[in-house]
Amino acid sequence: MAKIYFSSWNGRVIDDRAKEPHRRLETTELNLPEKLKNQPVRALIGWGGLVIVDPKINIVQALKLYFEQVQEESCGRCVPCRVGSRVIAEKLGRLVSGKGTALDLQVLTRLGHLVKDCSLCQLGQTSPVPLLEALKYFEPDFKACLENGGSVAENLHFQSLLTTPCQNGCPAHIDIYKYIGAIGEGRYREALAVIRDKTPLVGTLGRVCVHPCEDNCRRGLVDEPLSIRVLKRFVADEESRWGAASPPVGPVRKRGKVAVIGSGPAGLNAAYHLAGKGYAVTIFEALPVAGGMLAVGIPAYRLPREILKAEIDLVRSRGVTIKLNTRVGDELPLEQLWEEGFGAIFIATGLHRSSSMRVDGEEAGYRGFIPGVEFLRRINLGEPIELGERVAVIGGGNVAMDCARSSLRLGAREVNLVYRRSRAEMPANEEEIIAAEKEGVSYHLLANPVSILAENNRVVGMECIRMKLGEPDSSGRRRPVPVEGSEFVMEVDTIVPAIGQVADLTFLGENSGVGISRWGLIEAEPINMATARPGIFAGGDVVLGARTVIEAVATGNRAAEAIDNYLSCGKGAPNSKVALEHFIEQVGVFNPDEKISMLGGKKRQAEEARPVSERLTGFSEVELGFKSPVEAVCEAERCAFCLSLGVVITELRGGENCENS
Repeated sequence: MAKIYFSSWNGRVIDDRAKEPHRRLETTELNLPEKLKNQPVRALIGWGGLVIVDPKINIVQALKLYFEQVQEESCGRCVPCRVGSRVIAEKLGRLVSGKGTALDLQVLTRLGHLVKDCSLCQLGQTSPVPLLEALKYFEPDFKACLENGGSVAENLHFQSLLTTPCQNGCPAHIDIYKYIGAIGEGRYREALAVIRDKTPLVGTLGRVCVHPCEDNCRRGLVDEPLSIRVLKRFVADEESRWGAASPPVGPVRKRGKVAVIGSGPAGLNAAYHLAGKGYAVTIFEALPVAGGMLAVGIPAYRLPREILKAEIDLVRSRGVTIKLNTRVGDELPLEQLWEEGFGAIFIATGLHRSSSMRVDGEEAGYRGFIPGVEFLRRINLGEPIELGERVAVIGGGNVAMDCARSSLRLGAREVNLVYRRSRAEMPANEEEIIAAEKEGVSYHLLANPVSILAENNRVVGMECIRMKLGEPDSSGRRRPVPVEGSEFVMEVDTIVPAIGQVADLTFLGENSGVGISRWGLIEAEPINMATARPGIFAGGDVVLGARTVIEAVATGNRAAEAIDNYLSCGKGAPNSKVALEHFIEQVGVFNPDEKISMLGGKKRQAEEARPVSERLTGFSEVELGFKSPVEAVCEAERCAFCLSLGVVITELRGGENCENS
């Protein structure tokens, strides 16, 4: 394991320079991965300070490289950052070359404090931190340069990444600060282009994304986080005012054929990017509609079908072919795809089966028992459902909320949501929990089904038992434990279990070479999404389990880069930027304990919503976005542009950089 030689990251000093190597703390203490693209990490320099792994690192040379990158990224809007960082880089260069003076060291200290205290944005305020830490703890290294210069390492290799806490929290690493800045200045087309550089599903994500970026917003440490999701939706909705422009298409290079199995968010994003790189992409979709769970798993009141259709058409406009009603494994064996000339396959089939509750009567085939995934699919495909007046939905996640809220819209007089833990443990988004309650869903918490009751092959009720919370389980939530003798009966006409989803992997066959985990998911590398079978990649829920749309988008993007490398040079290596983003994501940029001097009190703009009295008459969209561009601009202006720069230094090795951009 890699050991920490010295660290001053986020104010925590670990000085193990005097210790024997085997007695030093491991890099895992700081969530610092040991390698970047299989190259050992020698140092990390950035917004949080210094982390030195290799004692042979010339700290002065490393800081010179870092400040050269600061110069590259500085916007130039304030003098302290733009000019100060340039002078710092020049002074460090003089020291490394042996031309520095004692006065240069004094200037570096003064300049470091000046840039830190007087810059207007986070980049300028944090960039001097590693310099000031180095001057404090590595003074002999600086003084040694005055006489002989620095011992420059010829094989020193570095990669830099400019990010923000919100962008670091976004699984797809969308350039959030760029599109928010463009919105704030009224450059809506540019903002839309920034997001579409990562995904075509702008309007979709603007509606259904669970916005982990907002949990990482530093503004939230002062008053309220930015409404990042709604700003994304705003630029997508605004496009209808201008008239959609033809999307930019990659050069036509006829670089080969790629098969994508599944047209959900992972498949759509992989196809979108691969087509932009010049590949002929065909998506094979078993359903009669494209979109995967976006189309058949999310109700129209959350994601209007015309929005999704327009964004799928955007993927098609890049030359992607989508073959509907085509199930790989039945009429089209997986191995036949190779015979048809596809050079790579991306599997993104999602989770289209419901998990079993394992209760008496579940497998009896009673009318009125409809698994949650099937329930939503039938609604979204326009198939009739006989609900009766009383519905019980089992579960506490977003699928359960969708089933419960949809039941009300289908005319159920009473909808009960039964969940075996307390409200605090519900995995659903808080917004969904509140919305369901406002619309009339009744919560029965700390209860769990025991058996399904039926008469004449028709559901008439459900026996449940009260639960209490015990010790935490593997999920970190307290384990529900049955309370003996607390059974009760709930009279219902329809039962909809929505406790989880599972994959159908029968299409793989027995000799596919693709690994399957004990959870029934496809095993794939987390950065390049490669499976054990060369040429086959996988992503989305079929790899991650039941997760979020934005996480599926991220896997599709990573797979596209890796497939491009695989077809270009035979190695499914991850793109350098993708690998670095993953590295920095593990380190973490957001510090929830940070004390911020920013002035607060600027109110977050509220999203307009349809009144509850109007919602249950059909599946019209509930959340309506901002009322006007004025609100969007006001919200964008709340952004503090918390830019953070990190430089990771590794040892350059030949033959590992097969990458085609």
